[in-house]
Amino acid sequence: MKNRKYIVMGITAVIIIFIIVVISINSGNNNNINNVATENVLNNDMEDNSIENIIINHPEEIESMKNEINAQGDTNIYQIEEEYDGRKILQVKPEVQFNVDLAGIVKNSKPEENEINELIGQAPQNNGIWISKQSRENFTNLLKANDINDFTISDDGYLQINNNSGNSDLVNKLINMMNSDKLYIINMTGMSYERDYISGEIVEYPFEDMDPYQILQPYQKDNKIIIELTTNKLQKLKENEILDAITYY
Repeated sequence: MKNRKYIVMGITAVIIIFIIVVISINSGNNNNINNVATENVLNNDMEDNSIENIIINHPEEIESMKNEINAQGDTNIYQIEEEYDGRKILQVKPEVQFNVDLAGIVKNSKPEENEINELIGQAPQNNGIWISKQSRENFTNLLKANDINDFTISDDGYLQINNNSGNSDLVNKLINMMNSDKLYIINMTGMSYERDYISGEIVEYPFEDMDPYQILQPYQKDNKIIIELTTNKLQKLKENEILDAITYY
């Protein structure tokens, strides 16, 4: 009887030790899994951060890069963007391009250097969707081509809704844009105005003539977004493609 008792106690001890070992192994595996998952998250965060451009605005460094590529524009219009791989690129500041194009939209032609500030002062300020004078007929026709008849353009150029009878996805997206905290400036001429990268001078950028499949050319400054739209004069694009592209901003 005593021998049987010792055997039972021995088997029980072996089972207990086995259970403890299994628990320890599982605990270690879970810790490893958690560590790997955490490491992956950190690595992803580092990768996400690494692809963001670093903006450098040191005048001396900008001037040096200007000399390397023989850029003639005023140093104040440029910034240096450092890519994730350390490569540095000289670029015209986005806000500079925005101001130039906005002045061109207000004037409906290439703006001169001495009139940019005055023209910008005439631009719309309230949030919503504003259509330039030269684009209102074309934009209205674009809406009609998409079977959207719920909107009109006010005398001051803002898109406004009369009734929401269609309740389509595009209509709802336009309403959301109208009610957002952003100002969308739409110009439907197939051309925009920019500062040339090398000369720094204001030039026409006829993006539609260069690529009839390009729907739009955007410019952004703070909460203001310019959407330069194609006129689709060669009919390379579908009307719903054009209107849908606007709503992605």
